[in-house]
Amino acid sequence: MHVHLGKPAFSRYTAASLLATGVSQLVLVGVYAVGEQDAVVATLAAFTAGAVPHFVLVRWWAWGQRGLPKLTGQLTGYLVATTVGGVITVALTGLADWAVAPLIDDRVLRTVVLNATYVVSGLPVFLAKYAVFDRVFGDQAEYDSTNSTRVLAANPVAPGTTSS
Repeated sequence: MHVHLGKPAFSRYTAASLLATGVSQLVLVGVYAVGEQDAVVATLAAFTAGAVPHFVLVRWWAWGQRGLPKLTGQLTGYLVATTVGGVITVALTGLADWAVAPLIDDRVLRTVVLNATYVVSGLPVFLAKYAVFDRVFGDQAEYDSTNSTRVLAANPVAPGTTSS
């Protein structure tokens, strides 16, 4: 799978991911530190809070997708990739909380550790999710109406250029 990091969509995907992470961080602090919920509940709330604006930004802004015809497939692809990333994030933040709870009594300091774990756990899946989203939302994803399946062009050609 070839990832095109120079595409404008990658820059917008990165910005959307940073914004979603910021939203998630605020929710994580609010639910864990202020609301005093456990790490798994706080991470699930944070992840969900960030995933909703992330989908909107990724679909409409990063890849410029509009309309309903592809929405179901795009939402399904997004949910699968995001759920896999979410499971990793929730598991790692829960594990971090379990590991530091006996060592750190201060809830604020544990929140800092949890936030750092949340961010770091998202980094390994960042490029993988971009590659998946580029296939789900990108221009090379085409819909084959003859058999109702999605097909990917083997060698997509940019608009205004010709293939050799």
